Amino acid sequence: MADIFTPEKRSWVMSRIRGTNTKIDIKMKKMLQENKIKFEMYPKMFGNPDFVIRKKKIIIFCDGDFWHGYKYHEKKRLPKKYWRDKIETNMRRDRRITRKLRRDGWSVLRFWEHDIEKKTNTCINRITRKILEK
Repeated sequence: MADIFTPEKRSWVMSRIRGTNTKIDIKMKKMLQENKIKFEMYPKMFGNPDFVIRKKKIIIFCDGDFWHGYKYHEKKRLPKKYWRDKIETNMRRDRRITRKLRRDGWSVLRFWEHDIEKKTNTCINRITRKILEK
């Protein structure tokens, strides 16, 4: 199936997809604030995490289900090679970033979009447990 957009239009459409202040990032920010957890949002550091709790050396990533490949290998294969390559590259990059940050002494927490939206208590409990163990 051919793309319905020209390469220029596809580029424009893709440029409109936000990487910051997404719905799940805002929901995570609200959860952290409600639980009085001091954090920094979008710190300028390796891996571009969504949140960091510097005093405890905890990094939080909020991963979109589609873009970061939730159950990617269980799903029907995407018809367009472009999308397969894009998502698989994102997944490899996520693993590489997580490994490096952990080697550098950070605790890395990754939350899926659907968990942030539907299992907020589970997410905040994971963060709280990690804070208490550090």
